[in-house]
Amino acid sequence: MDILSDILEKIRLTSVVYFKSDFSPPWGMDIPKGPFAQFHFVTHGSCLARIGGETFQLEAGDVLVFPMGGEHWLADQETSKRENGPKVVRAIMNGKPLFQGQAAATTLVCGHFDFDRTVDHPLLKELPEFIHISQDEKKELSWLQGIADLVIEEAEKKWEGSQLISNKLGEVLFVHTLRAYFNRGAKSGFVAALQDRRIGKALREIHNAPEANWQLLSLARIAGMSRTGFSKRFKDLLGDTPLNYITHWRMLRARELLILGSQSVGEIAHAVGYSSEAAFNRVFKKRMALTPLKFRQSRA
Repeated sequence: MDILSDILEKIRLTSVVYFKSDFSPPWGMDIPKGPFAQFHFVTHGSCLARIGGETFQLEAGDVLVFPMGGEHWLADQETSKRENGPKVVRAIMNGKPLFQGQAAATTLVCGHFDFDRTVDHPLLKELPEFIHISQDEKKELSWLQGIADLVIEEAEKKWEGSQLISNKLGEVLFVHTLRAYFNRGAKSGFVAALQDRRIGKALREIHNAPEANWQLLSLARIAGMSRTGFSKRFKDLLGDTPLNYITHWRMLRARELLILGSQSVGEIAHAVGYSSEAAFNRVFKKRMALTPLKFRQSRA
């Protein structure tokens, strides 16, 4: 499994598509900060988005995602009266949309993504306040355009099963949006490390076999570097040592097995590279603040 898929599998991503609806001017909605990763997809017309101190225009085909559920507003103009976002969503879902008129200036598909925010991984810490994929960028990424078109189609037709399909497509849209964002490149952090030809190779081996008896020398050989050079480059990019990252990833893998699996704690300890259950218990408690057994009970 590739690393992005491996990490996203552990956060247990889900999606809900609220609506596809027309908005006639004047219109506006305030979306408060919340626990979900909101997304908006402009399928017709244009609108303004205000994020922090910045206002910019969204055009038909643009996708806007707020990975950490940040506060923002959308409107046809800056001066338009804005309604509470959740109120707008409820009204549309109840068949009584608030901003209806003869001339629809904007059509939006809106919804949210949800994931387990207790998963502590550097990739998730690097997610920005928002991700804006423009129509021009989406045209270059034909796979993202295709997924977006399918989301619109299912939201429009409302056939039997369309809600489930829309929600699953929403998850795919989120993954593709993240991938497009990460492919823009980074100078430091986990994404930069993953995209580094040598460090990325070592990271993939760690993810493929977290149970292996990894040593600094063996990882350096995989990367084709000296032990000192590999250690320095790894820490420069990730801000952590290779061995600390291995331990952290093992605990995330153990966490997943405790939540989803039926293996005993001893079996899980061996599955993530510990020959001693007692040693595994100590490391897990230090990292997760609970023993493996108590953690499993807390997630039952």
